[in-house]
Amino acid sequence: MTNGLAKQLRDLRLRVGNPSVRELERLMHGAGRHRPMARSTIQDKLSGKSAASLHQLLSLVAAIAEFGRRHGTPLSTQEVDENSWRAKFVAANAKHSPISGISPVAEIKHASIRKPLNLLPFQRAGMFDLVDLIEQSEGAPVSTWLPHVTGEMTKARIPCDSLMEWVAEGTPHEVIQCIIALDEAFPVEDTNNEDPWFNGNTAKKSAIVEMLLRYAARVHGSSTPVITAGLRRADAGEYVETFLTLIACWHLPPSLQGAVLDLNLAQLAEDAKNLLHHVGARRRSDRIMEVVRHFDEFGTSAERDIILAGMASDKERFMVGMKQTVLEPELQDALLASVQPHMRQILSEALNVAGMEEQGTQLAVPGDDELPF
Repeated sequence: MTNGLAKQLRDLRLRVGNPSVRELERLMHGAGRHRPMARSTIQDKLSGKSAASLHQLLSLVAAIAEFGRRHGTPLSTQEVDENSWRAKFVAANAKHSPISGISPVAEIKHASIRKPLNLLPFQRAGMFDLVDLIEQSEGAPVSTWLPHVTGEMTKARIPCDSLMEWVAEGTPHEVIQCIIALDEAFPVEDTNNEDPWFNGNTAKKSAIVEMLLRYAARVHGSSTPVITAGLRRADAGEYVETFLTLIACWHLPPSLQGAVLDLNLAQLAEDAKNLLHHVGARRRSDRIMEVVRHFDEFGTSAERDIILAGMASDKERFMVGMKQTVLEPELQDALLASVQPHMRQILSEALNVAGMEEQGTQLAVPGDDELPF
């Protein structure tokens, strides 16, 4: 929040009797706001020490107004009008970038492909306040209004998929800004991923943030190192593995090889290895070998073997791979060689049950790195 907005909030607070931060916290919690703020956060917003999102600004105004109403010092309708405060917020943030250190040159290199947002669903639902907010926010970062709009859509039970898909079509840095804003505004919750290309459980993150990450992974596969490094620089590194997993699950083999190459060129070698491992461990089991074959032909054997090691970490995936490589003995041997010691007995038994006794026996024999007792 700019100092100007913070000062206006402080003035509003004084007009109703200067309620304590503790009292404002209690009022915000009691009002059932989407995500009540801690006292330290409220203090930071009132002092202007840190920027507030739109929903935080409106929550503070509402709490101050409620205090005045309860204590005989009510504010006028004009002073607490949400549309007025939205306009102030948009004006104050028109040239604000939530993430420091982002070069304008970098934004030019990753130009946005977004078309204008379709506002018809909001209009049909009578949500003209959101239409006005979005239209008035032209030129301001999407991250300044996205949490509020998303929150209102969630309350109205309107799916956010089309909005997140639109957001994901911005530049990588714009996407990062929006991830940070949504992470702050929405609590962590369990999610059920129904993407047909996705097989595996990501970390328990906000369903809204993960939705944006999913679309961003589809759009920005060629910008994998930009988003990976950007998330960490924005102190949102907990989302990196989710993003890499979604990249691994969605993209075709040539795109995955490009992402691995770009990560290595950016000296993010561990992320490149993790991406390859996620292909084997998280990608839909019947779509793993197509990537393995691609890296076997166009990549390196080391990259191929990382994928196979991920595949061999799960019995069902391993058996799919073994059956798909019946006519490819070299790849099948590589898959067998990738099995870790703690999985040998389990996978050997699975092979025997499937009628692949020869391979089961081969797997049961201790590897060179194992003691024979």
